[in-house]
Amino acid sequence: MILYTVLPLEVVMDGMDKERTFVDVEIQGVKMTVEQLSSTEAAIVRIISTDPQHFLDPGLQPGTRIRLAPTLSTSPGCSSVLARDPQSPPPS
Repeated sequence: MILYTVLPLEVVMDGMDKERTFVDVEIQGVKMTVEQLSSTEAAIVRIISTDPQHFLDPGLQPGTRIRLAPTLSTSPGCSSVLARDPQSPPPS
């Protein structure tokens, strides 16, 4: 791939060597892939849905930051980290 740009190569390639962690979660019944930013925060990367209304929901747009809350699950193959609803108030 050839990239034509007026920016220096150092600026274009900045951050390319960092390891990114992606996790599949479900929020409000919508499956999505999020990039884990910290142990309690993630950013939505993509929505995995066939319902067009999910893509129109501003709270589920890629780039939206959400809080992650650890949960215990007895189902086999389930992730131990599930995402909370971004519009709900934080737990007390």
